[in-house]
Amino acid sequence: MKLNQNSFYTLPSSGYFPDSYAPGSAISDVNPHSEGEALAIEGLVAWQNQKYDVALAIYSHAISLFNELPFFYACRSLVNTVLGDDEGAFYDYQVAKRLDFNYHNYLEWRENEGEMLEGEELLELDTEIKRNPAQLQPYINRALLLVQHFKYSEAIVDYTTAISLETNNVDLYIARGAVYLRMLRYDLALQDFNSAIAVEKASATAHLYRGKLFVAIREHEQALADFERALRIDSSNVAVYEERAQFYESQNNLEAALADYSTLTELIPDDFYIYTLRADVFERNHNLNAALADYNKAITINPYYSDLYQYRGALKERLGDMVGAQLDFEKFEELEGE
Repeated sequence: MKLNQNSFYTLPSSGYFPDSYAPGSAISDVNPHSEGEALAIEGLVAWQNQKYDVALAIYSHAISLFNELPFFYACRSLVNTVLGDDEGAFYDYQVAKRLDFNYHNYLEWRENEGEMLEGEELLELDTEIKRNPAQLQPYINRALLLVQHFKYSEAIVDYTTAISLETNNVDLYIARGAVYLRMLRYDLALQDFNSAIAVEKASATAHLYRGKLFVAIREHEQALADFERALRIDSSNVAVYEERAQFYESQNNLEAALADYSTLTELIPDDFYIYTLRADVFERNHNLNAALADYNKAITINPYYSDLYQYRGALKERLGDMVGAQLDFEKFEELEGE
């Protein structure tokens, strides 16, 4: 596994996003290791010089060359936002999110960063930390609050302080790594997940998060290996089965995905959402009757979730049940209007 040759990993880890480096920084002096990195630097330099049309052209060219890399769509989305092209910005955001959901978190952060007000809860935590600077829990509580309000960089500082107070706390490495994922600092996230596993090899959660990172950067063998390690540690871990099922779906391994969703229906039989997910895979696998049975089950569990009637109505149309489909669409409209 040579991550330094993996652009899904190196480009976001570089931090070469628009507005991520201060104007006048020495970014233009960096020696790029790939054509993609060279274009990322060119786009960033154009941004720093407020040549937004030039940056837009550079990112568009990069997308024409590397249309599966979410990085350049995210960069162009940010430029389009500055240029006032909301439609273009939203389109690029949607593509980046589809290619890697972590880009949704990143762009949401960029949009909302700095919006947090000095609320009472934050002030209380600040006071508590000043009073007891060696106490662990207040740093964790403040970091969680900061993440909720898109203050990721400040949350990282608190988690780092917490780790210095309790260096063998696996959960802290995982929590900080999860924030780095939101910031698309895959390099630092991987370091934290590796550190967590080094401290406790039997951490299913650490393997789960590292597996999710590997999925994002298209290291599929490593991702699957981590999911399997996690399940050997905790064979009833719902989050791992769901993540692995979605991974199998992305690889078009529908039978394996169905097997994992079926396991989930046994582990959490009252969760309507799992039946919805499995129904979608049954549809893709051309087993429409099985899909219908799952939508029926989901609606039995949660009869007030309007979208289920829309999904089932569309499926009934495919099965030729026009009367049943119409009734479901009417129920959807009724619930939407409430």
